[in-house]
Amino acid sequence: MKKRKKKYIKYKKERVILSDVLPFEVPITFSNRHFYDFLLSCKIEIEGEKIAIGKNNTPTNQEIVKLLFGINKEKPFTDSKVNFDEDKRDAIPFGYKIVHKENDFRELTIIHPKNQLAVIDFYDTYRDLILYYSNKSQFSIRRPHRIAKYTYFKDRLHIEKLAEANDEIVEQNDLEYENLKTFFVYKKYSNIHKFYESYQYHRCEKKFNYLFKFDISKCFDSIYTHSISWALLDKEVVKKYLADSKQTFGYRFDTLMQKLNYNETNGIVIGPEFSRIFAELILQEIDDRAKQELKLAGLHYKRDYEIFRYVDDYFVFYNDEAAKDKILSTFRLGLRDFKLSLNDSKTIQYKKPIITEITIAKQKINDLLNTISYKIDEFEEDFEEDGITPIKKKKGKIYIDSNSLITKFKTIIFEAKIDYKDILNYTFAIIERKLNSLVKNYFKIIDEKNTEKDFTNALLELLDFVFFLYSVSPRVNTTIKLCRILRIVTATLNLKGEFNIDFKHLVFKKIYDNIVFTLHKNKTVKHTQVETLYLLIALGELGNKYWLTEDVLASYLRIENNGTDFYSETELNYFSIVVSLFYMKDKVRFKRLREFILQRLVEKFENVDYGYRIKKAELILLLFDIIAYPFVNIDAIKRKLLTLYKIEDVGLQTNIINARNNWFTNWSEFDFGKALDAKQSQEVY
Repeated sequence: MKKRKKKYIKYKKERVILSDVLPFEVPITFSNRHFYDFLLSCKIEIEGEKIAIGKNNTPTNQEIVKLLFGINKEKPFTDSKVNFDEDKRDAIPFGYKIVHKENDFRELTIIHPKNQLAVIDFYDTYRDLILYYSNKSQFSIRRPHRIAKYTYFKDRLHIEKLAEANDEIVEQNDLEYENLKTFFVYKKYSNIHKFYESYQYHRCEKKFNYLFKFDISKCFDSIYTHSISWALLDKEVVKKYLADSKQTFGYRFDTLMQKLNYNETNGIVIGPEFSRIFAELILQEIDDRAKQELKLAGLHYKRDYEIFRYVDDYFVFYNDEAAKDKILSTFRLGLRDFKLSLNDSKTIQYKKPIITEITIAKQKINDLLNTISYKIDEFEEDFEEDGITPIKKKKGKIYIDSNSLITKFKTIIFEAKIDYKDILNYTFAIIERKLNSLVKNYFKIIDEKNTEKDFTNALLELLDFVFFLYSVSPRVNTTIKLCRILRIVTATLNLKGEFNIDFKHLVFKKIYDNIVFTLHKNKTVKHTQVETLYLLIALGELGNKYWLTEDVLASYLRIENNGTDFYSETELNYFSIVVSLFYMKDKVRFKRLREFILQRLVEKFENVDYGYRIKKAELILLLFDIIAYPFVNIDAIKRKLLTLYKIEDVGLQTNIINARNNWFTNWSEFDFGKALDAKQSQEVY
């Protein structure tokens, strides 16, 4: 296995917003990278109850700071600082939905830039206490352990050149992206599947006869923010000394979580890493109390039982049923103290041999996908110039039957009694590796009469299999992996002079038809899904011959065409607007639809008053992306939006519009391959 390259990270407190404040499930065109660059270029930070601009303190940047961080236009800057009162930091996060279960959605959250700035300050102030309070529980197997010092790079997916004249494979490594996973290094497992394959798991299987799994019911939705203080101090102490407790770490964390969720105390935002840290600190206390209770009851940790907790999922190894019942009742009561409860519908018990259904399925799927390969025959033909050294050549044959793969895969799912969603990430990761191997072998073998045709047919069959799997359970993780597979295919077939154009377009048509089918299938869903927005961008990679028609794109966005005008009864959210505008660019065919979307965009701002505009994260993100929008001239719209934020000076408007090329949507520097690599490296949960 090729060793991963690592790069030392210089400590910058601002890197928190690259790794810990956004959900993983955001569109491929969206990131905090340019926001991060702005903070660094102007050295913007919180100083007490003020925001300070340390560099480039111009009138334009002062207005941008007020806009970006939801500060009232009338507040003046004094000595490069503007008031940022803590009691006025509440903001309305942008919530959007992703597929969670069949016919069910989970709402994720992007917090307001003002709250992102507050998270930077909080991490910088309390990072040592976060680490301290994350190490109370012996049960936790995913907890902050230390501050990350390195970022790791894998081989890039981005392919500029796969083959040269002598069938030589050239791999391109592009390290331009500094891909940060999380601010902290986590101990011990970054992914639950690593635990299943660990020495700890296998040791417990030898030591104990049973495994019992349970989790917390709607953990993040149920957490009461004040309970962080109860966990770190004591509930009665906090209530008795309320005034003094306001100076504590727990109270500060509680306040932060309320402010970024518009002063909500019941439930915390879902998606960002800092929310998982908040939950972890509470669950650490619950674990520790349970361990002490069990000891008093005569049950000793590592002798009578072992418990492992991965976020809110518990794994209990034991021998005696009475011990299991006591453990379960202890946690049930302990969780109740923090207004949490067990999810009784998701408990499951295993006995020796302790092997999960997913592990069984993974082994069978691995065996099935091992059939996707070239059959290589190596032989000697001719000699080198010395007349002695033989020249070794390779012949290869490949045949893939999508129908057979689909049938066998469905059989595995049925026999293992699991859901498709449980195994698709693993399956797609293997397919990506197999596809890379197929491409490399294709350029290594002798080009015979049907070599290119067989390779093309294999790609068509593989795509049929891949799109079948994806259609069963489309999620953001699997969409990203699907896009990586599509990227390998398109980059390979786009190599100049390597492939017959008819073969190439057979494959591209297959991709186009399947993506359009997926978009059509999802157009009836109430919420435009992030996962299908990825496919819209992937479609743009196929070239000019494969652009959607205006009506098809409108239909996907649930915008109707009555023959003369567009209309829509549903409101387009931030992601739908910016990704559709990104896809349409300056294409003439989308002129009417683009104008309609821009009109609806302006109405989103006009329909709320100024005080609401500066608090609502969705509108702030949308404002900054639109003022940087480059594809067609919408100067009048940009100026109208700035006027709605009380910036009426034409010269100042011009300076703000021209300040940066990108804010949150990467309009002008987007590279699909690099963006997919960056996304892949951020997957941590």
